[in-house]
Amino acid sequence: MIKNIVLLILSISGGVVVGNAAAAFITLLGIIPRLAQISDTDEHIVLYQRVLTLGMFLFSLIFCLNISFKLNKYMSIFFGVFFGIFVGLSASALAEVLNVIPVVARKLDLRDYVTYLILAIVMGKVVGSLAHWLIIIK
Repeated sequence: MIKNIVLLILSISGGVVVGNAAAAFITLLGIIPRLAQISDTDEHIVLYQRVLTLGMFLFSLIFCLNISFKLNKYMSIFFGVFFGIFVGLSASALAEVLNVIPVVARKLDLRDYVTYLILAIVMGKVVGSLAHWLIIIK
């Protein structure tokens, strides 16, 4: 009984620490405001923050409780596209915040093609997400 209580306290403490670190990372880099600025939806920043927090909580809960969903191929495609879009936009916003894309564009003389470079990153993330969700590797 005491072992389970200690384990519960340590698990909650670890979750709080990791959650705070993730929130600090996202907040300090300004990913949410930058994502809203890129997508021209500045008026929805509070909604983005709430949805991101809820999503992180729910996926942590699903992971910790070892819940699995038996989805058919078409539902996997549906969710895979949205997961890919989210990861692609987040990666683009992070790269934009860290000025990776402008530096790469300047070094490789791709200044006229920055839009295509960002689109390639986003589409790469979507394809990677679809491959992860649809291809079973044994």
